[in-house]
Amino acid sequence: MLIINLQRVFALRGIQNPFTELLKIGVSRPTASNLLNNHVLSIKSDYLEKICELLNCEPNDLYEWKPSGKTANVENHPLKGLQRDNSTANINQMLRNLPLDKLRQVESLLDGLKND
Repeated sequence: MLIINLQRVFALRGIQNPFTELLKIGVSRPTASNLLNNHVLSIKSDYLEKICELLNCEPNDLYEWKPSGKTANVENHPLKGLQRDNSTANINQMLRNLPLDKLRQVESLLDGLKND
């Protein structure tokens, strides 16, 4: 099943109140609620663009694929790249628990990645 998982990307970006952020970019209340609760089958392209601009991401970052029990050969499936795990969900917590001197190392690493 292919779903739009905005909560994951908002969490990765450290955005505490994604509902408010969606309203600020012009998404209606019912649509924002549906998007955040994975109750949508599609998304308007202008909303998709605004969300990607807000989160500094591309559309594929918003999608997640969970193979159904009927999916054959999951390892070679074209949607395999959209399978997600929760390993990055705790980045903010990990950063909070790092000693301050280690945060400097993280900052240097991130600067290097940003410049690539």
